[in-house]
Amino acid sequence: MQLSKRFIRVLLKNSGDVVAVLSRDGRFQDVYGASRSVFGYEPDSVVGNAMLDYVHPDDRDEAARRLAQRVGVPTDEPSDGMICRLRHADGGWRHVEATAHDLLDDPEVRGIVVNVRDVTDRIEAEQRLRASEALYHTLAESAPVGIFQTDRVGRITFANARLAVIAGLPQDAVLGHGWLAAVHPDDRPRLEAEWARCMGEGRPMLIDLRFRGAEGAITSVLCQSSPLTDAEGKCRGCVGTITDMTEYVRTAEALLMAEARTNAIVDTAADAILTIDEEGIVHSFNRAAEEMFGIPAADILWRKIDRLIPASDAVRHADRLHAYQPGRSTRVVGPARDILALRGDGTPFPIELSVSSIEANGRRMFTGIVRDITERKRIERELIQAKEAAESADNAKSAFLATMSHELRTPLNAVIGFAQVIEMRILGTAEVDRYTEYAASIRQSGEHLLGIIDDILDITKIEAGDLDLVEQPVDLTDLVGQGVNLVAIQAGQRNVGLSIDLEGDLPPVRGDSLRLRQVLVNLLSNGVKFSQPGGPVTVGARRNGEGGVDLFVRDAGIGMAPEDIPKALAPFFQVDQSMARRYEGTGLGLPLSKRLVERHGGTLLIDSAPGQGTTVTVRLPPERVMSTDE
Repeated sequence: MQLSKRFIRVLLKNSGDVVAVLSRDGRFQDVYGASRSVFGYEPDSVVGNAMLDYVHPDDRDEAARRLAQRVGVPTDEPSDGMICRLRHADGGWRHVEATAHDLLDDPEVRGIVVNVRDVTDRIEAEQRLRASEALYHTLAESAPVGIFQTDRVGRITFANARLAVIAGLPQDAVLGHGWLAAVHPDDRPRLEAEWARCMGEGRPMLIDLRFRGAEGAITSVLCQSSPLTDAEGKCRGCVGTITDMTEYVRTAEALLMAEARTNAIVDTAADAILTIDEEGIVHSFNRAAEEMFGIPAADILWRKIDRLIPASDAVRHADRLHAYQPGRSTRVVGPARDILALRGDGTPFPIELSVSSIEANGRRMFTGIVRDITERKRIERELIQAKEAAESADNAKSAFLATMSHELRTPLNAVIGFAQVIEMRILGTAEVDRYTEYAASIRQSGEHLLGIIDDILDITKIEAGDLDLVEQPVDLTDLVGQGVNLVAIQAGQRNVGLSIDLEGDLPPVRGDSLRLRQVLVNLLSNGVKFSQPGGPVTVGARRNGEGGVDLFVRDAGIGMAPEDIPKALAPFFQVDQSMARRYEGTGLGLPLSKRLVERHGGTLLIDSAPGQGTTVTVRLPPERVMSTDE
């Protein structure tokens, strides 16, 4: 018997189980096996102790019941295994599975043999598994998305309640292939093809679908799945989710529709419309902006707006953006203002800019409406110029009328006065010579009046485009000589010397000899009138470097300032407009001469300075010069 016990102890110790022999009252009589490694007790230390003292209080009643049952109903069959908890020597509890044999009547044993196996690891693993499954089930049922698990051929083996709600099917109808009945017929072939491909390749699936409910309602969903593999790496199904995207799709479609409407309005707007953020990055650029700035939208989007702003205005532009106070809704950031912008080629142009701002989620966006006002500015300039011209013309006409009243009254007074003397024979009948002189004065005054009237009529015809030239060959030497002869008396009266400076072998020109002589006489008359007594006036002609001919009159008189030259060339205008002016005249000589020269295709040039005299040049173009063959 002792040899048998040692053999049993070694065998049980190696097996990892514990075998205990209990007395009829449930006390340990003998302990075999791995009690130290399993429970931390030496076998001899528990002998004589009650087995129930080591059982967990929650399991103790069931253990006592089973022990009493085994003692009261002896049998050779082992009892059903019982799972309970036994106290470890360290104070902890170990899960064990215990079976009992009633050997109380066996003379060699005389006790109840209990086989105890430590199943703590198994029980704890099962508990973790149950907790994990409970957690998974809780998460699956509380998730806002549909969750499913399938086998390899796509039959659903698990689905949460949310999936049935999204698909519009009863909970049990979703399992198996039932869920496919809810898939929109147009999407089913695409789903089956994608499913087969993903299962065959063992890769995740992502596909958008539509479910069609019993009443025809359409639900847009996003289906995502990942493959499940076995220990050998073979795909045995998948787990996935189905997310209801209906509201998202509707919102996205509404946003796309709103964006399309906005883009249609913006792109058909006549004004340029662009959007920038607070850093000056361009977010939108409509067609009108492309045309106005000459820049494709693709070249400016997501870039700084500085390209459209002159460097001199860049700092002010940034200051205006940062000056806007955050926390406000849409508003106009200042009134519309006229500023300069840059086209794509760097050309500046005027614009009218209106800016509004909106703030969302702490981010500011600015929308600018830009109007090209180049044409408006041009019209404004033309209107201002026309107004100034009208005012200048009105002033000139007023001055002209004042001048004309003086210029007409002087000869008319002479005509009337001398005519009265002759008519009343105030000097008596013997003063025939005196009467003859008076008659000559009357004639000269009449000729002077006729000249004024002719000048007025001529410039009026030229302004109206009604003056025709009678063209013929003109000998420049003869022309200059005739002009000198016509002003010789005037020059003599003012003690002004006339001289001629002609280039040799001058060719004839084609023109109206009467009008050209009128021009030359006007220039000579002015030269004599504005020269000091004893001063020289030179008239001449020469070829110019352009192949044409220049006629010129040069004096050493009072001259005029360069800024007064345009005034002297304006009709009815004189540099000295005061009533106390020193020099008489209508102010038509130079303007009339200029227009007569321009009628010949030429140019009238004036070079003058105060106190330095004046040189007036009549420059006739090459086409006016005649060859010897002509």
